[in-house]
Amino acid sequence: MRGESHRLRIGWRGTALVGLTLGALIVALVLLQAPVASGGGAPRDTKIVFDRFISNGPPLNYDVFVMDPDGSHRQRLTRNPAYDWAPAVSPSGRRIVFGSDRDGDDEIFKMRANGSGEHRLTRNNASDAEPTYSPNGRRIVFESDRDGDSEIFKMRADGSRQRRLTDNDSDDYAAVFSPNGKRIAFQSYRDGDAEIFVMRADGSRQHKLTRNATAFDQSPSYSPDGKRIAFRSNRDGDFEIFKMRADGSREHRLTRNTDNDYDPAYSPNGKRIAFVSNRDGDDEIFVMRANGSNEHKLTRNNVLEEFPDWGRLPR
Repeated sequence: MRGESHRLRIGWRGTALVGLTLGALIVALVLLQAPVASGGGAPRDTKIVFDRFISNGPPLNYDVFVMDPDGSHRQRLTRNPAYDWAPAVSPSGRRIVFGSDRDGDDEIFKMRANGSGEHRLTRNNASDAEPTYSPNGRRIVFESDRDGDSEIFKMRADGSRQRRLTDNDSDDYAAVFSPNGKRIAFQSYRDGDAEIFVMRADGSRQHKLTRNATAFDQSPSYSPDGKRIAFRSNRDGDFEIFKMRADGSREHRLTRNTDNDYDPAYSPNGKRIAFVSNRDGDDEIFVMRANGSNEHKLTRNNVLEEFPDWGRLPR
């Protein structure tokens, strides 16, 4: 099924999934343990939203969760038999957008920060996924394969005025606005491998930031001041978190281990980067300082957890 293969691909953004068998996922139990990490001085209203594989079904599915930046006070926001995944918080903290297949194909949905008021923003027979907000909260960028291959689209926050920004014969994914709203970074396979590209917010002036013909550079995330972009790359054999200047210069590796680290996301104050790692056998959410030091784990259970995003949610 196209939708299922799309979800599996997105979990690793176009590369191999984590090495867990379906049987292991089915028998896994959710072991919620007390957090051991510090939030690193984050404001009290700062939260991390993420998706979690629900293995104690039936049905087996993904749902959206939220937690404090130290890993405590985890709360489930969506509850249905569909796959709800890749959440992103609005700049005001009042809304969360996410992808869901609850209507048969992947579409973009929006809800209040407490999980209420869910409603659908996109309506077509294609796969619409990975939404993120513009800095002023008025626009949402996302990826869609409605025209055959995956391209970057933009729409108003209410779902209207949907417009295609990229147009080529390869796949473009994982779009994010720069903090000033003037640029959009994304990953593209147009040169045969995955590279980080950037374009103006209207889709013009597309150009490549990374250049590694034998590696995959993916999942860009801007720092709050717009000066840095964090991303993941397997240029050293396994996927690690890197960062670079917003113009593509001064690439620097942040994580160093023999497993896969991916989905980096800067905190609102720019002092921390949340990311996902399978270094303990399953995908968990970690956090580190923006310079790569002081890595520690926020979630501790035997299920997949992915796509962290920070936001200052109402109390």
